[in-house]
Amino acid sequence: MSDKALEDSDYRLTDGAGWFAVKGFAIRINSTDEGVVVDVYKNGAEMDAPITSTYAFDSELIDHDEEDE
Repeated sequence: MSDKALEDSDYRLTDGAGWFAVKGFAIRINSTDEGVVVDVYKNGAEMDAPITSTYAFDSELIDHDEEDE
């Protein structure tokens, strides 16, 4: 896999997932059936457990105030 330099801009993941190198970190953004997951690894240690991980569910995109109308 080759590296591709990205400028500060807006991007869309067309395959639902991607790896990003930032400083000494390897960051994996992955779309799931229920939302999105972001895992952060030490660069070169992507097969180890992530340093940290976070997620957001698609249901969090619903504006509940609009549902009540």
